[in-house]
Amino acid sequence: MKRFLYLFCILTVVSACKEVFETPPLALLQGTLLNSSTKKTITSKITVLGIGRDSLWEKETSLKEILLPLSVHDTTNYLISFDSQIDTITFFHETIKKYASMETGFYYQYKLRSIKYTQHRIDSILITDSLVTEIWHENIKLYIHPLSTGGN
Repeated sequence: MKRFLYLFCILTVVSACKEVFETPPLALLQGTLLNSSTKKTITSKITVLGIGRDSLWEKETSLKEILLPLSVHDTTNYLISFDSQIDTITFFHETIKKYASMETGFYYQYKLRSIKYTQHRIDSILITDSLVTEIWHENIKLYIHPLSTGGN
């Protein structure tokens, strides 16, 4: 009986000391691509490169929606190629540090303040929800000029 009690105590201690780590939530900005003439969803071959970071987020991928991470700094910059026409987008945002739990630790949420962009292929960008959280939903609408060759 004593051995059983010792074994039970040892197993309890070992299981209580086990480290538990869960990946913290990831807040990503979600954008929907729309034709600036028809206001309908379009698909575009997109390449996304983070400026100031050596990160290629997408490479020539046909998408209707994009998910973009934001920086912990107050601005995040991207070079985005829409069907080989390059635009830059700068997101101005507030960074909010959140505590999830002891297992996951801290993560970031963002509040979009404004957006600056070039207009080679982008007609306009509308902020639909300024709060970028771990629950991914549409934050911006990107109105894209249709291709002159009868594409989008």
